[in-house]
Amino acid sequence: MWLISTYVINMLGYMIVAIPIYIIARIIIIKIRKHPVNKLHELLLAVFILYLVGLASQTIIPKWSMGVDGSTGKLFFDVYIFDRLSSVNLIPFRTIMNYFQANEYVSGWSSVSLLNLLGNLFVFSPIGFFIPLLWRRMQSFGKIAFIGLGVTCFIEGTQYFIGRSTDIDDIILNTIGVVIGYFIFLIWKVVASQKKSVDLK
Repeated sequence: MWLISTYVINMLGYMIVAIPIYIIARIIIIKIRKHPVNKLHELLLAVFILYLVGLASQTIIPKWSMGVDGSTGKLFFDVYIFDRLSSVNLIPFRTIMNYFQANEYVSGWSSVSLLNLLGNLFVFSPIGFFIPLLWRRMQSFGKIAFIGLGVTCFIEGTQYFIGRSTDIDDIILNTIGVVIGYFIFLIWKVVASQKKSVDLK
């Protein structure tokens, strides 16, 4: 669980910094467009945008470090775009099979391989849930699947140029994760419509 908490803490830092920037930008956009404000829609949109910021912080923002050099006392800011541990995998399902093989004799939820597998599946599921929830014209399966594939391809392609590993299996798992989020949205939609019909009786 420590690995999940590390990622969550790193994401929260970026999301907290993004909150005032988003609020100011959104207020300006609303005033310019002069559209009526739906408070629930604005809240859900804010949550979704902040999630995207957190996602970007762990996928396409290069690794960096900042601090004060203890020997000179000077402030430093370094960006790392190369990693000797990074790799490229273009063979479908090879990494996924390695996840299962790595867990053959490992039990519990603390396995790094299991966390990577489930993380790749579920970290992208909010995309499949929030997009059709926020925009009605995007509620078809084909559009969501296309968006999921496009977003994950963009992320994996970007990672190739910033010193992170690029893996076609990540594209497969992340796209499936988006689709899982879409089916969660469909279930929520059915439950919400049934509740609404009961309330009207």
